[in-house]
Amino acid sequence: MVITIDEGKMTLRTIQGKMFIAFSIMICLAIIPISYITYKNASSVIEENATIFISDSIRRADEKLRSTMEEADQVAKVIVTRDMVAQSLLSDTAAPSYEWFQEKKQVEDYIASMAAYKSYIQRISVMGFNGKLFQNGFSRINQTKLQGLIEKGELRENRRHVLFDASTENSMLLVRPLLTGGKSIGLGVIEFHPDFMKRVFEIQPLKGSVIGVVDGRGQIIYHSGSNENVISDLSAVMGDMNKGTGSEAAGRLKEVNGETYLTVQIASDLTGWTTIGMVPTSELLREVEQIRKQLILITVLVLLAVHVISIVLSKQITKNLKRLHNTMKRVGEGQLKARPRIDTQDEVGQLSEMFTTMMTNVQELMEETEERGRQKREAEYRALQSQINPHFLYNTLNTINYLSKIQQVPNIGEISAALVELMRFAVDQKRDLIPIREELELLKRYLSIQRYRFMDRITVSIDAEEATLDCLIPKFVLQPIVENALLHGFGASSERAGRITIKSYCREGSDMTIDVTDNGAGISEEQLEALLRHESERHAREGTGIGISNVKDRIRLAFGEQYGLSIVSVPGILTTVELQLPQCKEKGVVTHELENRFR
Repeated sequence: MVITIDEGKMTLRTIQGKMFIAFSIMICLAIIPISYITYKNASSVIEENATIFISDSIRRADEKLRSTMEEADQVAKVIVTRDMVAQSLLSDTAAPSYEWFQEKKQVEDYIASMAAYKSYIQRISVMGFNGKLFQNGFSRINQTKLQGLIEKGELRENRRHVLFDASTENSMLLVRPLLTGGKSIGLGVIEFHPDFMKRVFEIQPLKGSVIGVVDGRGQIIYHSGSNENVISDLSAVMGDMNKGTGSEAAGRLKEVNGETYLTVQIASDLTGWTTIGMVPTSELLREVEQIRKQLILITVLVLLAVHVISIVLSKQITKNLKRLHNTMKRVGEGQLKARPRIDTQDEVGQLSEMFTTMMTNVQELMEETEERGRQKREAEYRALQSQINPHFLYNTLNTINYLSKIQQVPNIGEISAALVELMRFAVDQKRDLIPIREELELLKRYLSIQRYRFMDRITVSIDAEEATLDCLIPKFVLQPIVENALLHGFGASSERAGRITIKSYCREGSDMTIDVTDNGAGISEEQLEALLRHESERHAREGTGIGISNVKDRIRLAFGEQYGLSIVSVPGILTTVELQLPQCKEKGVVTHELENRFR
């Protein structure tokens, strides 16, 4: 993952950008569902309340229509059951006789008195099947149409008949048959005022609503409002809606001419007409739309606030990260002493503390490496200088060897020749590891010199397995061990005879062992511990050569910590020095391992 920290910019690759995106997503996931649910619930509640309100208004109008119709029907019943009216229709008087005039005036005065206190009644007519007609006031209905009612046989049934004349604007009629002796002799007709339906159904329950009354054939009896497109589609709306709902009302969404309306219908069991209430959802949900716009505005404002907060918060969080980043950049440019100044106790502060500790350790290691390099160069310089004396001694010993041959002194020649061979290996700086075969030859050279010192009272036997002779070993490893056996085991002035045995053999796996055993004086545990701990320092101070601990250190440096030497001693009986070594026969492999270990 790549994190780019850029001052003054906030992208998706920065922590500020990621925090803004994360906060925005969280806010949107919280606000959007809540806003949607709130909007839907509010819309549902408003539609439900509107449905209830419109239904109640229509029911009240229908109840008003019912009560008015029943009141008008009572008037009609009184008129058709009046004996005077029936007798006038059955009498033989005819115009223009005086008896006819009196009869007509008496009946029409009576009819007028019945209509006088009912403002919704415009005219009452009594028609006989014999052609007689009694009326009060002026009729908007054509007399021919009015007389045509006589021909309708269904109107002779003894019940209330409510009719609507579509040819004449808002012409509603209530008809009752006039019976005498169980036989229909005429009709009583009540004509309602032209604005009767308007008085009943002009309820306007909600702004923009339309109220319509449709009969069973889909004919519009009454409508309110000014939207002619909606009015013309009332029949289509009625045809699509369920006509069998009775007096049950249910709000439905209906699209009329591209606009959605909430429609409520109630069927009247009095007239059989269906009253339809329609209100546009745009008006109905106007306040909800305002709420939706406010929610959108609130969401935008919250996102802006989140943007500002994320910038401020992320700056506080990334301030120390930027300091750490800049410090790392300076370190990468070579300013190793650069350190971040962060005092917080959070994760960034802990990271800064670890970075500071790491860079301090790195700087110390680099200084230590530089010091070791300097010391190595000085040691190489001293080594080059020290080669002068060995080469001088090497040439001098060759001269002594040459003179001993001339003077015929073989002992001196043998010692000087052995010493020359040892010096040749000591001077050679190119070979740190040599085969055991060569190491044993060097040991024999050393023993040929010591033989003159100990006058052959020390016997040395070598038993090396053939498989171990080509294995590599640091040079001058066996000589210090044998020298310690001669000096400490037998002593320079002792007359005691002794024996030193050297064995090399392969062990299980890939290791080998070299044992150097002597039957000298032995070493106590205290002396052994002191020998391993202090011998190198003592030899370094006294300049007496290479000690046991030096051999152990060189083996571990060459092959690893699992290799080295161990000493087992029984005072007065024997001492065994055991060397554990790998079976390495290729110098390149060992050198490569050494390079990897010190890299």
